[in-house]
Amino acid sequence: MDKTLNEAVMFFKSEQAYQKLFVQFKTKYESLGRIGGTVSVQRFSDEELEVIGGFFGVPASRLTEKGSISITAFERQLADTRFGGIGLKSLLDAYFGKVIISKKQRRREKEDALQRYVEELRADYLALQFWFDYLLRNRGEARWIWTLVDMAHDDFASMIANLDNAYRNLPDSPERLPMFSQRITGDPHTFDLHADQGKLWLHLLAVGAGVTFPSTTEDTIELLQSYQIYRDDLLNFVTCAGLYAETDVGKHPVWYSAVVENTVQIVPIRELIKLTSVYPSQGSDVWIVENSGVCGTLLDYKPDAPIVCTNGQFTLAALMLLDKLVESGCLLHYAGDFDPEGLGMAQRLLNRFPEDHITLWHMDTAGYTDSKPVKELSVERLEKLNRIEHADLLEVADAMREKGKAGYQESLVGRMIEDI
Repeated sequence: MDKTLNEAVMFFKSEQAYQKLFVQFKTKYESLGRIGGTVSVQRFSDEELEVIGGFFGVPASRLTEKGSISITAFERQLADTRFGGIGLKSLLDAYFGKVIISKKQRRREKEDALQRYVEELRADYLALQFWFDYLLRNRGEARWIWTLVDMAHDDFASMIANLDNAYRNLPDSPERLPMFSQRITGDPHTFDLHADQGKLWLHLLAVGAGVTFPSTTEDTIELLQSYQIYRDDLLNFVTCAGLYAETDVGKHPVWYSAVVENTVQIVPIRELIKLTSVYPSQGSDVWIVENSGVCGTLLDYKPDAPIVCTNGQFTLAALMLLDKLVESGCLLHYAGDFDPEGLGMAQRLLNRFPEDHITLWHMDTAGYTDSKPVKELSVERLEKLNRIEHADLLEVADAMREKGKAGYQESLVGRMIEDI
């Protein structure tokens, strides 16, 4: 059989027409995973079709009329030649000097090899076994990681070694990300979050915390902070006034002086992490506003009001401060804009804190009407209202959806002044 097979290979390699035909057979097999299908005659010259037609015992014009060459018909014709004991698949393997496999099989073999590689890493890095188990169970969700494994085994192995070292040496006290990176690898940029190593680090931490991979800067900062790692402790800040704070040694002198002098503070995370508690200088109510202009106006009328300004979307610093206020037993009164984003922020606070520690401040249908909505909302922004599910916000969301316009808290400053 080997001799006959070799003779068949030599025969079909002797003509350019067969060489081109067999390349098409190979491509078709890789696509289908079996002998079958057809090859268009348009790929061949008249002279080449004469040669192929001779194999079938028909003139080239017959092949031209049919428009294609059947691969199974070629195999049947092969059985009637002196090479009849050879299947077309065996002939193709010998012709190209390798076993031809389908693209599907090649993908499966590749995925199996990647899985074996990841399983080997899992056995080597015991501290990360929970994470490797997640990758093996959720190949679809973690597809980008598997692509990374496939693209560069050596680089991936090096990154895994860094992850293992980092996870086994998480900080016992707050540590900035660059300093943590320097301590673990000797390079402050190893875990930069825009690079593959940093993204893998975030994914590992998210799986370890049982949360989804962070999709926003705020989520990223909060995830890192849960492991006592801080991405930026200076530029992440919150504005407040009328609040006392304490540390391990007692009342914080700067916060105390700010209350005495009615001074507004801009407090970064760097300072917040030193505090053991925060509470209002009077009573238990704290007024939370989104807009700095509204905050400034309220303080013009009530300079000693316990107030927090989030300056738009919540920073981690803002959430940390609100957490400490709630821990002190305060009641937060939240006022945001009457737009889909403002309702989304309100819902986030309502979901974050117990209902006896958070209440909406004129964020009802009456407040929406009195805000005199005039700003048209696009269809895309109105669709965001579908994400509002909290019972306290459904009515105003429906009113906003019906009117299709946004209102702003500046229109309600008069009422807010009366309240505080």
